[in-house]
Amino acid sequence: MSRSFNLKAETGVFRITDNTMSITIESNYLFYSNRKKVSELLCKDKLDQNDIIDIFIGLHIVLELGINNVFRKIITPTLQKKISTHTMIENLDNINFIDKIVMFLYYSKFNFIDIDKATEYHKLIEKLRSFSEMRNKLLHGHSIMEVSGEKGISKSKLKKNLNTEKLQEQLKNFKFIVDGLCYYLDCVDSDWTVEGRKQLKETYLSHSFIPKVMKVLGNSSI
Repeated sequence: MSRSFNLKAETGVFRITDNTMSITIESNYLFYSNRKKVSELLCKDKLDQNDIIDIFIGLHIVLELGINNVFRKIITPTLQKKISTHTMIENLDNINFIDKIVMFLYYSKFNFIDIDKATEYHKLIEKLRSFSEMRNKLLHGHSIMEVSGEKGISKSKLKKNLNTEKLQEQLKNFKFIVDGLCYYLDCVDSDWTVEGRKQLKETYLSHSFIPKVMKVLGNSSI
């Protein structure tokens, strides 16, 4: 009788059967390094403009990479056709991460206990688009400008948003999106075990790296 074993490590899975052994390893450097960077910046007593820029971009990287990782982990085991795993993953990775979420929410079968809660978390689609706007403007080179003159100081729209108020909004949106995705993952009709879902959430859909209380936000909690 053939037996098989799966040994899970932080970056990979070791699959051992009676006759063969395969190792799947994936780098999560960008994901974990940006979680660490954001966490350390949020622990500072005071943030300057460049710190806030790094946090906005870092949060987006963590969210996008976390979502893409979750989808790879969900879909790869279901592959039944004789297609290269790498080909399948490359095609999946080419889908915008927000489009992945839309398809997941609309085309998956869910077993909701609380339909009102599911309806509330549906707002995460719009929050995702709003959340991504800051990162897109920063990386697409929108103006971060301040002009001083006789009429005072005027700031570009992006410059005005590089403040702790906007940061607080982004952090709240990040947590709402992550909590919503965790809720839908718990409710999706799937062969995934409770432990398997828990591991996915704790690894890729967690906001535990965000300090509960931040001096930079006046010791307020998010």
